[in-house]
Amino acid sequence: MAEVSSPSTTPRFVVFEGIDGSGTTTQRERVAARLRARGHRVHVTREPSDRRIGKLTRELLAVGDGRTVDAAGLALLFAADRLEHLRGEIEPALARGELVVCDRYLVSSWVYQSLECESDWVRAINRHARWPDLTFIFDLAPEIGLARVEARRATSGEPVERFDVPETQRRLAAGYAAVLDEGHPGVVGVDASASIDAVTEAIMHACVDVGL
Repeated sequence: MAEVSSPSTTPRFVVFEGIDGSGTTTQRERVAARLRARGHRVHVTREPSDRRIGKLTRELLAVGDGRTVDAAGLALLFAADRLEHLRGEIEPALARGELVVCDRYLVSSWVYQSLECESDWVRAINRHARWPDLTFIFDLAPEIGLARVEARRATSGEPVERFDVPETQRRLAAGYAAVLDEGHPGVVGVDASASIDAVTEAIMHACVDVGL
């Protein structure tokens, strides 16, 4: 298994991980608001990032846009975006004393890119990524997640992405469960089938427990 660099103990770098439709984006906004109410300065972000490589990566995830990239190339784009994101946005925010809340990060590459690429290689190309202080893995049945994505797409018009396939989502859910079982520091499982309020409360309880 490839090693990842260890973070400083403060300020906190918090990440939400899970299959599509598990609620990571919704909870990022809700938890950030709750943490601000507790007096923290919070910077919210996501991956793929909104930086140059991240925008290209997000475009290439869309199905039917006339462009293709193979699985290894996509994995390298995610890794490159992560380092640019880390150096250009996340670490500066942490240096300012802000708390960073990120929708998807390192574990997403471990799970998604390992569907089509060798897992040890995926972890190796991401070995320089800073390990978060807290990683919440959202546990949700893939059928529920896909139904949520389809309902959201009906109103938002967002494109279908290459991973939006039932069997793929089942494999992703299993991948996240496997990472949770590996016992990495700061990794916490969350029952994402609960109500939105209940999920927020569970996350906040864990955050308060570590001093946030």
